[in-house]
Amino acid sequence: MLGGCCVCADENGWESNPLVYCDGPNCEVAVHQGCYGIVEVPEGEWYCAKCADFIAHSQYNGNSGDVGEVRETPRCKLCPFGHGALKRTDNDEWAHVICALYIPEVRFGDVHSMDPVILSDVPLERFQQQCYLCMERGEEKRAYLGACMPCNKPGCKKCFHVTCAQAEGLLCEEGGGSKNVKYCGYCSAHAKKARLEESNCHLSLVDFGSI
Repeated sequence: MLGGCCVCADENGWESNPLVYCDGPNCEVAVHQGCYGIVEVPEGEWYCAKCADFIAHSQYNGNSGDVGEVRETPRCKLCPFGHGALKRTDNDEWAHVICALYIPEVRFGDVHSMDPVILSDVPLERFQQQCYLCMERGEEKRAYLGACMPCNKPGCKKCFHVTCAQAEGLLCEEGGGSKNVKYCGYCSAHAKKARLEESNCHLSLVDFGSI
């Protein structure tokens, strides 16, 4: 995973909002405390939700709990990918925090800890839409996995996975201040114009290409 924080892609950390790295072997998750809903950063080891879940499951079954063990990578319910900053959903599945932020109907059960990811309000049609970015890459099977968000340009019919758009630099945050942020995404044709028109449009770029 490249690009700093898996959610906002900023490589900088601050005393009030540090970058926290998962201590799970072979886990490359790095997140800002605020981006991932870490209520309190521990002094010792910290594990992302996926690694923490694996440790708990291994210990429950009497195994070593070594997060370096080979195990199936859970896939995000909202996109085709499994690596990255995931959280448990209300139906015991997984979703990327970034996907949860950008799919309009998704919400968090607790806005502070960002747990769990509530998917019950996401309309079925989002899971039936085709990701045009996957199709352009010739990945037709992936195009129909997960849910899609629409291009925010009024009248545009193109839809895409949040993580596909993130990898292409098509996501941005619009609005003023951290408490009044609008999470937007644009297709390739409208993204450049949107950034020129909206001075508060900040890119969120993380490489999901190798996932």
